[in-house]
Amino acid sequence: MSEPGSEETWDPRVARWHDPEGDYVLPRTLRTLPQPWDAGDWNRIAELPRTEERLAEARRVVTVLLEDPALSPHVPRPPAPGLLWHAWEEFHRAVGESMPRTSDVTWSGVDELVRAWQDRPQLYPLQRHVVRHVEAAMLALIPTLRDDIADSVFRWLALDPDPGRFAEWAVELAERCVTEDIGADSALELLGAMRTSKARAALQRLSAKPNGPATWQNAEAAQSILFDLDSDATGP
Repeated sequence: MSEPGSEETWDPRVARWHDPEGDYVLPRTLRTLPQPWDAGDWNRIAELPRTEERLAEARRVVTVLLEDPALSPHVPRPPAPGLLWHAWEEFHRAVGESMPRTSDVTWSGVDELVRAWQDRPQLYPLQRHVVRHVEAAMLALIPTLRDDIADSVFRWLALDPDPGRFAEWAVELAERCVTEDIGADSALELLGAMRTSKARAALQRLSAKPNGPATWQNAEAAQSILFDLDSDATGP
C-alpha cells in the first residue's frame, strides 16, 4: 500500500495550459526552432557543416534558449525517492517517437498517447501517475528539451577541429549556460576544448566555490577541466 504523500499519490497540481496559437503544448520558442535543432536528431546534427550560416543559426538557437522565460517553468518536484522522474522520462521518449518535431507536440497527440498507455495490459503505479497527471509530465518536458537542445549545439561545436575559433561569441553563451545549468556538461567540455585564454578565464570563474556562479557540481567539473588543461600544459 502506498503511504499518503508518496509518489504514487502525490498531486502535482498542474493544470492544462492553452496556447493562443493552437493545440500546442510547447512554447513558441521551441516550436519555431530551425531544423534539425527542433527534432533532437543527433545523427543529423552531427553531420551539419560548420558554415557561417549554420554557426549563426546555432548561436541564435542557444541565445533564445537562454532568454525565453517560458522555457524555465516551475516544475513541481516529486517527493522522495524521486523515481517519478524516470516515468516522466519514459513518457517523454514516447512523445518524441510519436511527435518528433517540437511543432508536432499537441495536446491531442498527448491524449492519444495517454489512451495508448491506458490500453496496456499492465501499468506500474508511477506510469498510472503519469496518465492521471500528464500535464505535470509535459511541463517537465519543456526544460528538458531546452537542456537537450543546448547540449546538442555545444557538442556540435566541439566536433570542429579548432573550436577555439568560436571563442569570440561561444564562450559567453557557454558560460551563461553553465551558470543557468542548461546543457552544462557539454558547455564545459566545449570551454575546455577551445584552449583559449578567454575560455580558460570563463572556466576559472565557473570553478569558484562556494558561492560561485555555478552549481557545486558544475564548479567541480570546471575545476577538473582546468586541472586537465594544466596537466596537458606541463606534460609528463
